[in-house]
Amino acid sequence: MRKLVFLLSVLASLSFAGIEASLGFGPYHGIVGVGYTMMDDHFSANIHLSNFSTDYDFFGGMGVAYRFSGLSGAYVFHSSDWMTGEVEGFRIRLEDGEFADVEETCRRFDYWRLVFGLGFQYLITKHLGAYVEVGFQFLAGDGGYYTNFDELYGRLDNDKLVFPVGLGIVADF
Repeated sequence: MRKLVFLLSVLASLSFAGIEASLGFGPYHGIVGVGYTMMDDHFSANIHLSNFSTDYDFFGGMGVAYRFSGLSGAYVFHSSDWMTGEVEGFRIRLEDGEFADVEETCRRFDYWRLVFGLGFQYLITKHLGAYVEVGFQFLAGDGGYYTNFDELYGRLDNDKLVFPVGLGIVADF
């Protein structure tokens, strides 16, 4: 009996499912993403590319959101992104106040970025809308949890709090 109820629940949730594609920037939607909305447009999950830079080999992940009033309205989200890449730099060595040489430094990084936040999405037509979102991020790596990623040196620190914001368009099918 439990299997039958579970099967009916899955089929019912799939009947209210939809696909969405987003373009913009944001901690939940990324710069480009594809999502799946189910449970009468109240729960969604997506995969996204978070950023594009020559320093990153990959910066993307997945997110989940609960939408209080369906596709148009407020939502809470969690996004989990993997960032990996290499930062190149130079160290100048001085001896007796004079230039000695330049040493090239490269630093690889592999970190997880976790973002929890709030957003608002408004569907202008049945299939096209816009979103705005803000979150609180923290990063896991180097044996601890941090609030900031220093992109210049490729290191994690707690020097400042970062609240990533997002804005973009979304198409729902």
